Amino acid sequence: MVPLHKFKQVGLVTLLLLLLSGILLSCAPPQQDRMNVIRLELEGIRYDSLSLRLTLPDFERKLIAGYSDDGYNWEFSYPDSLYDYIGNFAIIVLGTPDNVGQSLGFSLVFYGDTMESVNLRFGRPLSLVRANYIRTTGPYEGWIRKPGTEDEFIMGSFFNDFFEILTNDKEVVSSIKSMHYGHGFFAYRHPRTVGLTYEEIIQRDMEFIKQNPNFRGMLISVFYNIALFNSNDDIAKLFNLFTPELQQSFYGQKIYRHITRCMTFVNQKLPTWDTGVLELIVQDSSKFNLILFSASWCAPCIRQIPILKEIYRDLGHKLIMTYVSIDHEQTAESWREKMREYQIPWRSLMVLTREKGRTIQADYAVQGVPDAFLVHPHSMEKERLVLWEETHRQRLYELVK
Repeated sequence: MVPLHKFKQVGLVTLLLLLLSGILLSCAPPQQDRMNVIRLELEGIRYDSLSLRLTLPDFERKLIAGYSDDGYNWEFSYPDSLYDYIGNFAIIVLGTPDNVGQSLGFSLVFYGDTMESVNLRFGRPLSLVRANYIRTTGPYEGWIRKPGTEDEFIMGSFFNDFFEILTNDKEVVSSIKSMHYGHGFFAYRHPRTVGLTYEEIIQRDMEFIKQNPNFRGMLISVFYNIALFNSNDDIAKLFNLFTPELQQSFYGQKIYRHITRCMTFVNQKLPTWDTGVLELIVQDSSKFNLILFSASWCAPCIRQIPILKEIYRDLGHKLIMTYVSIDHEQTAESWREKMREYQIPWRSLMVLTREKGRTIQADYAVQGVPDAFLVHPHSMEKERLVLWEETHRQRLYELVK
C-alpha cells in the first residue's frame, strides 16, 4: 500500500507531466495534408513552364505550377485530399498565345498497338514517368478557356507534344489503354467500337474492369458517361466489378446513388431568365416535359440549339421544353444574351448562384452539360436522353407523338 503522502507526490508529478504534455501538444504544428508528387523526366524537348491541370467536380479546374531546374526534369505536388475528386490530369504548356493550347501527350506500345492519350490518371503518393519526345501533332481547332477566366471560351488551336513512356506507372498505363481501346463508354463512337452492338461494348468494358478492378480512371469514366447507358442495371454490372475501395470512393458513391436513386422527377421552383419570377421546372405534369440542362459557356450546348429548335418545331404542341441554366451570378447575363441572340422560343429557368447550381446538379444527377431528361406525364418518371444520338431522338418522337 502506497502511503498517502507518497500518493500525493506521485499525483502531483503526474499532473505536472500531463500539463506539460498538453502544452507541448498545443504548440505542435497542425497535421498537414500529405502531398502527392508527379515526377516527369523528359528527353528530346525542353520547356520553360509546365503546369498540372486537375479537373475537379462542378467543372472546376485547378492549375498546379511545375518546378524544374533544367526544363527537362519536372515535379508537380498537390494535396492528397484532392485525389479522390480528380476527374483527370493533364500536363499543359504555359506561355502560349491566348488562342493556342498546348499539352503533353504520352504514348506506349502494347502488343504491336501504339496507344496515345493526353488526359491521364497518375498514381499516388509518387508517380514517376520517364519519356522520350516523339512528335508534335496539330493544330486542332476547338474552344479554349480564356486565360484568367472560369467560364469564357474562345476559338483557338490545339497542339499535342507526344512522348514515349519508358516507365511502368500502372495508373498511367491503364488510362492510356482504356482511352485507346474505347473503354469507359466515353468512346461509344470510338474507332475501336465501330460495328459493335451496345451489348458487346458493355461486355468489353466488363472484361476490362475484371482485369483492372482497382483502376480509378475507369470508374470515373463510367460516372462521367453515365447518360450513355441504357439502364441502371447495365451501370450496376460494371460498378459491382470494381474493388470495395473504389465503390466507396467519391465517384463510386455518386454512381451508387445514381443506381439506387428513385427515377421520379422531384419538382422545384427556379426563377425565369427574364422576369425572375419563380416557376416550377415541370410546369404541366399532364404533358411530356423535356428538361434541358445547359450553360452560356458550354460550346456543345450552343451547337445543340439547331437540334432543339427542330424538336420544338415538330413536338412543341405536345411537349413542354424547359432550359435550366446552371449559370451563376458572374455569367447570368451571358445566358440572357444567348436567349436573345438565338431567339429561344421555349422556357428558360436559371439557378443564378453556384451553391444552387451544385444543389440542382446533385438533385437531378446531372453529370455535365448539355444534359436532358424527359419527364413522363402524370407519373413524373424521368429518363435521360442524349439528344446528339439519333436513336434517343427517335425514342423521344415515338413517345411524344
